[in-house]
Amino acid sequence: MIKPILLSLFIYFLGFYAFNLVHVEYLIYAVIGFGLFVVFGVAFGFLSLVFKMKNDIWEIVDYSLDILKLAIQDISKINNQITEENKKDVLSLVFKGIIHIVTIPLLSKSVTSKIPFIGGIASSLIKRVLTIVSNKLEFKEDNIEDFVESPLEDKQKLYTSYMKTIIATSNGLETFISFVFRVLKIPMLVFFFFSLSALLLFLYLIN
Repeated sequence: MIKPILLSLFIYFLGFYAFNLVHVEYLIYAVIGFGLFVVFGVAFGFLSLVFKMKNDIWEIVDYSLDILKLAIQDISKINNQITEENKKDVLSLVFKGIIHIVTIPLLSKSVTSKIPFIGGIASSLIKRVLTIVSNKLEFKEDNIEDFVESPLEDKQKLYTSYMKTIIATSNGLETFISFVFRVLKIPMLVFFFFSLSALLLFLYLIN
């Protein structure tokens, strides 16, 4: 966010020398121009943030799924807690635990500390997106097979079916996240083009 705003302000100050301003035009440019340049910088920053956030969110979710895979690999510890009745809920519960206990708190703290001024707002937005993703996420049950009589075969069969389910869910989740951010880009694009149009019109009139 800070780079687009600084670039916008740099162009704003450069305008005092680039445009042929006289008398009251300096005051008009100083007041109205400053506001329009700041709004444009914020709009450009938000648009850049949304484009970058999509990739960052997916990398975070993908990393959380990798942690989930590692958790499921520890079959020797979780196998005694998995029954025929709860086997289809295990993935969702473990993933939600990873998202809410590990991913969201660490990410929120990082975003708040690294983004000036609006870090809290950005952190809240990311937290809401990840919460919605984790709450809406449903692991398909087609790949989760029934238990068999052999405990060793149970472990291998259950592990394989869980991995297939995670991969299938990952592919669907990437499509969902892409759709969400395509929708989110629309108001940001409108805000950007509106602020750009207003700024260009002002510069044309004052010059």
